[in-house]
Amino acid sequence: MSFASYTYAVFLALLFLAHWSLPARMRKPLLVVASYVFYCSWDWRFGFLLLAVSVFSWAWGLLLSRRAGEGRLVWIGVAIELLPLLYFKYTNFALGNLAWLARAAGGGWHFEPWHIILPLGVSFFTFQGIAYLVDVATGDRPFTRLGDFLLYKGFWPQLIAGPIIRPEEIRDQIETPRQVSYDDLAEGTRRILSGLFKKVVVADTLAPVVDAVFLTNAHPGFVDTLVGVAGFSLQIYCDFAGYSEIAIGSARLFGYRFPENFDWPYLARSPQEFWNRWHMTLSRWIRDYVFTPLTFAFRSSPKVSVVWLAVAMALCGLWHGAAWTFVLWGVWHGALLVLNQTLLKPLFAGLEPGKPARRSLRSVFALALTWSLVCAGWLLFRAQNLGQVGSMARAVLRFEGGLRPTVLRENDVLVVAVFLAGLFAAELALPAWKRAVRAFPAASRFGSPLRAALVVLAILAVVVFDRQSQAFVYFQF
Repeated sequence: MSFASYTYAVFLALLFLAHWSLPARMRKPLLVVASYVFYCSWDWRFGFLLLAVSVFSWAWGLLLSRRAGEGRLVWIGVAIELLPLLYFKYTNFALGNLAWLARAAGGGWHFEPWHIILPLGVSFFTFQGIAYLVDVATGDRPFTRLGDFLLYKGFWPQLIAGPIIRPEEIRDQIETPRQVSYDDLAEGTRRILSGLFKKVVVADTLAPVVDAVFLTNAHPGFVDTLVGVAGFSLQIYCDFAGYSEIAIGSARLFGYRFPENFDWPYLARSPQEFWNRWHMTLSRWIRDYVFTPLTFAFRSSPKVSVVWLAVAMALCGLWHGAAWTFVLWGVWHGALLVLNQTLLKPLFAGLEPGKPARRSLRSVFALALTWSLVCAGWLLFRAQNLGQVGSMARAVLRFEGGLRPTVLRENDVLVVAVFLAGLFAAELALPAWKRAVRAFPAASRFGSPLRAALVVLAILAVVVFDRQSQAFVYFQF
């Protein structure tokens, strides 16, 4: 049941009516059941996996709260939380690499990949479970009621692809009866529409263009590679940000407020700022549960903290996918973050949000450089294998094909250029509008008609562009 489907629209509408029609004591059980129905609509067998992992996390959390200070129990709990992720996602990757090493050493091990179906969202609910156990072990209050924890763990809007929600961000909302309000309904529907526009109109339109460049047997030239990578940068952003907005909006309809996951990341003026704006709940998770513990464990050697930064980002890449392209993508971003704090620090210093220097020529250069470096990383992320990375990089460096596309049509190049210009224009227009309203209060009277017109145009665009919805990119993680 995809968010960008009419089935989900019916599911959401019926659940909304049933939820607010029932007595308050029955609403949370309804949401738990609906969440498992939603998850089992993909593959009913994995509903038992989700339930088992949830019950274990809840019970182990209670055990940790009663036996504070026993670090061994935390490590055991984290190891058990990781077992489903390691089996389903990394078994074939590990065995395949062992077979390669055996052949390189002269052995004859030929490995046939096991037929393992990856459960949707296993990476996200594994990270959520680990965070819960660590937080409880360090003093946070656990969920005492199993029903409340099942809702926290399995609430369907965030179940498949986040945001990764921590207990303190939603505990009070779960334990306190929710009330329907006009603000929640208005904001919820607005966020759902915004998410659908990003997904259906932008991401799904760009998907065929990007796929054509990254086909295994394609031989893209200079222009094709640049357009394909730039197109993918827009596709993955609008796809994932669109998913997050639909998730946030869906939860808002039932009175729950999720943390934001994106904050105009392509306006970042440094790699560090990019990760403060991109997939923010994952960035905070990596910082708090990987990087910070590593630096604390080796606090006697503060100069090696940059090493742990690189290690943390490499693990982030591996989390995204069981392939060396993803690992190298993480290493690439780790290197960018290290350079951000060392060699390139003079360039990015003083460009933090809110500082006047962000309006300077140096700020524009830093923005362009950051976006270009992030796009270079997207080549690693999207490529089928390392061989394709090498061939596409050579096409750019050797200026293959000149200024004419060899795989794409010229119309495809124009589509990507228009969407790219539109994204940056939209990102710049909002703060400009806010400044205009502050300077000329009378301009605010045009806000309501303008918003109404934009809503109508967005609805029409979603209907017109809704053909065959592509699967959300982050479903594979």
